Amino acid sequence: MKSKLIIYILSVLSVLFVSCSDSFFETSPSGDLTGSETYSTTSNINAVVNGTLRYLMENATSQDNPGYGAILLTQEVMGEDAIARDGVYGYRDSYPYRDPYDNTTRRALFFWTLQYKIIDNANNIIAKVDAAQGTDEEKKYLKGQAYALRAFVYLNLVRQYQFTYLKDKNAKAVPVYTEPTVPSSVPNPKATVEEVYERVISDLTEAEKLLTGFKRSVKNRPDINVVRGLFARTYLTTGQWELAAEYAAEARSGYPVMEASQYTLGFNDVSNVEWIWGHPQTADQNLGGASYFAYLDVTPSTGYRSIMPDPNFRKLFNPQDVRFSLFELVTKESDPMYRWYKYKKFVNKSDQSGHIPLMRSSEMVLIEAEGKARNHDLTGAAKALNELRVKRNLEEVLASDYTESQLIDEILVERRRELWGEGFRLPDILRLQIAPDRRESTETYTLPTGDVIAIKGHYVWTFPDKTALVPNSPYYLFPVPVNEINNNPNLNN
Repeated sequence: MKSKLIIYILSVLSVLFVSCSDSFFETSPSGDLTGSETYSTTSNINAVVNGTLRYLMENATSQDNPGYGAILLTQEVMGEDAIARDGVYGYRDSYPYRDPYDNTTRRALFFWTLQYKIIDNANNIIAKVDAAQGTDEEKKYLKGQAYALRAFVYLNLVRQYQFTYLKDKNAKAVPVYTEPTVPSSVPNPKATVEEVYERVISDLTEAEKLLTGFKRSVKNRPDINVVRGLFARTYLTTGQWELAAEYAAEARSGYPVMEASQYTLGFNDVSNVEWIWGHPQTADQNLGGASYFAYLDVTPSTGYRSIMPDPNFRKLFNPQDVRFSLFELVTKESDPMYRWYKYKKFVNKSDQSGHIPLMRSSEMVLIEAEGKARNHDLTGAAKALNELRVKRNLEEVLASDYTESQLIDEILVERRRELWGEGFRLPDILRLQIAPDRRESTETYTLPTGDVIAIKGHYVWTFPDKTALVPNSPYYLFPVPVNEINNNPNLNN
């Protein structure tokens, strides 16, 4: 019950959060709102939606917990293609599977409370919007966005806190809440993986109905394309290949894959033609060191620049691939990144207001391709994959050159190449029931002086208990924080 009271207090505090405004989008119609006013009009509820999105993306309890971006970065460094530089602030404990595996850490608490706070806000909107002053259309669209956000968070939670659906759909995952929290609320036990997915699909089904016809003004809002993209992610994880491919194709309608020249512009603006969903920011919203770009952008002299590509990841690219051109070896001995490869995919804006990608049409192309390949449609899979390949300066693949398993493998490698840094690697490791393929770098470089230097790469190849990296290890799962365990006696029921 205490844990639920904490969530309730957070929901009250969120009113203060949504009361601020900026030039990008309004988060309150005027001044501070009292509890009774918060959901009294559709205008106020619209402010709550904006505040909820900002809370998800911008609420930071520390420099290394920059909102939802902290989850994305953690999921990257727990794989094999991204490395947290040894001794550099940020994700040095996530990389060796110590954090967030340890449920006593502030990060474990942050990940849990951040996401359940979003769920509680969504529950309040769903429960209260019908009684608000405003048009029926406004109420419908606001409720649809709340359903979409709730589905988004539950989909994340079920993939972060338990093994994948196809391994054991009856395993206990996370608690499900569909009603607003009050101080007297009794905390729920864990639902099964299958039950959480049923909730996700039910919420997305409602969102799809309610958001038909909704035209957003900013890409931070979930719309029908975002909902269909979330459907695609869901069905890919549950092994419903035909539905995954179908929804992925619908999700990317109107969002063409970006041209090769656009790929080199820094991944920092929602105006990019293939961004279906993203978080825009202005300079006054910048979190400084506590930001997504502070860890990924290796180009400036500011920021931590702590997350680097594995040299073996670079070997996955053909030289003609536009993405290959983004790698740069640091050969200056005085540079703190000496002997590392830079990967210049993410370059912050000059005012440090880089936007965060949440869903792109390239991801949907790859879901469509994988869904079709696993459903034995190799011709359709190759056609979808080639839509992406040609935009990255690569030759088209021929379905006749591949077996089904070979084409699936090629699509999965393309996911690694295309989606680096966007938080997909750990979910894929869990979904595919594989282990990260971390290998020591054997690359060297000859300096103009004739000296040969070793290029840096992975320096952790085992779990904290010194055992080998294996599939379906509990070290990959986010832990329920000890605070929640102590305060929710129903978790083990």
